[in-house]
Amino acid sequence: MAELNIVPECFIDTNLIETLVPTPKGYNHQKGCNNVAKVMQGKMKEQFALGIVDKDKRQVAYLDEFEEVTHSESLFLYKHKSKPHYMIQVSPATDGFILKCVAEVGAELSSYELPEDLKEFTSRTKQVVSKEDAVFKKLFQDIKQAKEMRLLKAWVKYLKENTFASEVVELENITQNIGF
Repeated sequence: MAELNIVPECFIDTNLIETLVPTPKGYNHQKGCNNVAKVMQGKMKEQFALGIVDKDKRQVAYLDEFEEVTHSESLFLYKHKSKPHYMIQVSPATDGFILKCVAEVGAELSSYELPEDLKEFTSRTKQVVSKEDAVFKKLFQDIKQAKEMRLLKAWVKYLKENTFASEVVELENITQNIGF
């Protein structure tokens, strides 16, 4: 049974989070931002929940109930005003975020037999198999020292370990300690 309280939006997000913060059970993958919000508002309305979504042109209406806690260039962390719900938005989308981190650490996508063109790269990440793709897992392991990858990992790990006891001030400290 998956760890249901952490809800990534798409296949590549799920692979990324499962690689950065491993769990033997996997996470609660949902297809699309609206489905992440729906699960959080429904089955998890009284539980701790962390949604991980792309920052799309059309924002999820549920985010209107949240306040921004902290952010970096590409990552935005929000907390619900009255529930133990958090949302991480990746801007502009996970594909671009990954490519930015690849460039930061000087990795070569050709070493992983991955396309360097954003459109082709995105096409590869949108496939259902990207959720378990060992090539992406290897890539994520190799770029996990990128500054924003470290931040994403730290936020998810902290929230996963502290659920109802999480503190906004601690999340702000994590962000500052990584250099944002």
